[in-house]
Amino acid sequence: MRKFSVALATVLAGVVAACGGGDDNGTAQNASSDGGKAKLEGSISVWIMDPGSPKIQDVVNQYGTDFEAAHPGTKVDIQFVPWAQAHDKFVTAIAGGKVPDVAEMGTTWTPEFADQGALLEQPGITKGDYVSSLVDAATLNEKVYGKPWYAGARSLIYRKDYLEKAGVEPPKTWEEMSAAAKAINGTVKGVFPVGFTGLSEHMYLPTIWQAGGEIATQDGDTWKSALNSPEAAKAIDWYTSFYKAGLAPKASIGWEEPDAQTAFINGDVAMLIAGGWGYNSIIATKPELEEKIGTALTPTGPSGKGTAFAGGSHLVQFTESGNHDLGAAFVDFMLEADQLNKFTSEIGFLPGTTAGIEASGYLEDPQRKPFAEQLLNASAVYPPSPKWGGLEGANIFDGQIQKVMKNDISPQDAVAELAQKMDEEFAG
Repeated sequence: MRKFSVALATVLAGVVAACGGGDDNGTAQNASSDGGKAKLEGSISVWIMDPGSPKIQDVVNQYGTDFEAAHPGTKVDIQFVPWAQAHDKFVTAIAGGKVPDVAEMGTTWTPEFADQGALLEQPGITKGDYVSSLVDAATLNEKVYGKPWYAGARSLIYRKDYLEKAGVEPPKTWEEMSAAAKAINGTVKGVFPVGFTGLSEHMYLPTIWQAGGEIATQDGDTWKSALNSPEAAKAIDWYTSFYKAGLAPKASIGWEEPDAQTAFINGDVAMLIAGGWGYNSIIATKPELEEKIGTALTPTGPSGKGTAFAGGSHLVQFTESGNHDLGAAFVDFMLEADQLNKFTSEIGFLPGTTAGIEASGYLEDPQRKPFAEQLLNASAVYPPSPKWGGLEGANIFDGQIQKVMKNDISPQDAVAELAQKMDEEFAG
């Protein structure tokens, strides 16, 4: 069994919360697809988002060292870029024509920069070799502009002892989760059944898919919000129902995901929707909880689906790079299963390739298996619109969720307002 590192599990939790383009004439340049047959030489610059940990930086730096050893005459210059500065740094680099050769890019940013013609098309992508939802996130106009590096999707984490005391099984559907919450509330003193938060669109938005709705639809090059729908209203109504009924802590209206995890660690919350990185963080903080925790796929909604948001990062190459072949070879090296798992086992995310996931050990670990199955079989990405990154930056979702929690607005009015705001961003 692969050994999982948990001490650093929360370092990159913000990654999942973060986020082919041709030139102006509609043509696209391609990354090399010669299978490495050409002689590799020269140097490349590589930008990786700063993991905030010297240990993880060492893992990434070793990629460069090992690649150089395997390919004499090459040089890999790796730079770590803080996530908070990365988007602006990409914008400045593209405008100034001083781009890196290879970069890690948040999945919601890839369509934006591909649309500007800044990214190389990645040819020969076989969807079955990668987490398919992350291939979707890198696709613009039926061309792929980034290779999935790592990813994660949220599943159900619960306290087995609390559910057993309440006499309920781990919920598989919305109805079962609502019933379990009521049972826990009536039998387990001092514990709130659910840790849904007011400040996480990544918890709320997937419930729209679960209800049978869509977040946005595409017509040609135009995107339009699909939130003004009965399904989206039903989703926000169900999501906020726990708070309104006193089945979630009063303070959770102002919580972000780490706050919910802290409450779970402290024994104050029985059920949580979180990613594998969250699970690792919980048991790293309080190892004795490992025997008391269970995991399962996200409960299914009226659609019969329990779809979760898949977030993570792509590895991309830039059109104006001076060494496309060497960059492509280094990307492929980083995506080898063994190389991938050196990195992902430290950060609590899963590899972006199916071979990497198979090699990770998650599918053989009963506690972690749901996170892998969720990502592979029941995950989706937000609309791959070039405007989505800016829409997330406008932070329009959280305020509406909180308004419904407080009964300041009806679910239908809330989603209608969200749809209008989304359309304004799409048109901007």
